[in-house]
Amino acid sequence: MRKALIALATAGLLIGSIAAPAEAAVGVEVGGAVAKPGERSAAQLAGAQLDQVVNDASPVLPAGKNTVLRVTVRVTGAAHRAVTFALAELSPSFGNHPALFRDGRHGVDLTVPGDRDGSRTVRNVRTVSVAVSSAQPAAQPVRVTAHGRSVTLPPALLAKLPRQTVTARFGSDAGTQTHQESGPPLALVLALAGVLPKPDTPVVAVGADGYGAAVTLAEAWTGGRPLLLSTVEDGKPLAEPRLVPLSDVKGGRYVSRVTALAVG
Repeated sequence: MRKALIALATAGLLIGSIAAPAEAAVGVEVGGAVAKPGERSAAQLAGAQLDQVVNDASPVLPAGKNTVLRVTVRVTGAAHRAVTFALAELSPSFGNHPALFRDGRHGVDLTVPGDRDGSRTVRNVRTVSVAVSSAQPAAQPVRVTAHGRSVTLPPALLAKLPRQTVTARFGSDAGTQTHQESGPPLALVLALAGVLPKPDTPVVAVGADGYGAAVTLAEAWTGGRPLLLSTVEDGKPLAEPRLVPLSDVKGGRYVSRVTALAVG
């Protein structure tokens, strides 16, 4: 009798597993400041690069030079885990540090192969949300704004902070440029302004001419690519500091004459 019951139970499990429909892969909603929002299927995304997906959705950009550098992307998974990227970090034209979608258990995951660790991996991606900063230059440098609060850090004060010296090489319209840059890490500048530095927080540096570019501290902490606010270039003190995203292949995010840092 016992053997008969076991056989019936086993048969029931087999039938149930055959009859149960396969779990459908969850799509990913791409939205925010884009002209072409919509859902992308797991099949469409598997193997794609995040920057390509965002560009295909056509970010809505303000007028100006290289305003695509102001774009940030927030990727959220099924467990509400979210990671924010500066689009230009991922772009082969600027940071050249791609993030890739790949097949996951119930949809697609996002990974960053060039990172030191997997802290920017997002499992079961559900949404990709695009934002574009409208941060403006400040009258007196350097103004740090976060959560509605502003603090001004004069260049003379920044010059007294512990400095890191690096050799920066990047492409430009005039060819390859090489400069020695020296200044405090961006995270230290934010801390001095009373802003708790977090790897996922976007920071937009804006020059006196309104030119702006976004970075995230994770680029340095996880991506291994230092972010400095240079106060000395090629041995000469700068009147206004310069954002230095080391390892960018082109100099678009090397924002000169920084007057404002917009956080978040």
